[in-house]
Amino acid sequence: MVGQKVGNEIDQSSCIWRMNNAPTKGYEEDVGRMTMIRVVSHTSVPLLLKNPDYFFKEANATIYVIWGPFRNMRKDGNGIVYNMLKKTVDIYPNAQIYMTTEKRMSYCDGVFKKETGKDR
Repeated sequence: MVGQKVGNEIDQSSCIWRMNNAPTKGYEEDVGRMTMIRVVSHTSVPLLLKNPDYFFKEANATIYVIWGPFRNMRKDGNGIVYNMLKKTVDIYPNAQIYMTTEKRMSYCDGVFKKETGKDR
């Protein structure tokens, strides 16, 4: 995207999705300023948390959808990613963070395998 100078065009879209910790700050001319939905892999959550003010304070209108295996997302105190996100919501109560359910994750794994022939 760098050098494409389509930021204004992107910002005029009806829905702007971004993946993981892809930045906009400093790249606005190329990628735009807005992010409506950010889909984040469990492995990228620590990267978001390296700059939490940027992701959860400055961009607080963004809806975050976090996905990952149950072992990382479990809510019984043993889910590493869930625990990190819980602390984040405590610090940034306006953050809109949602996690996929185990059932939905299983469904997505099935779609991925059907489409690619590979296990995720």
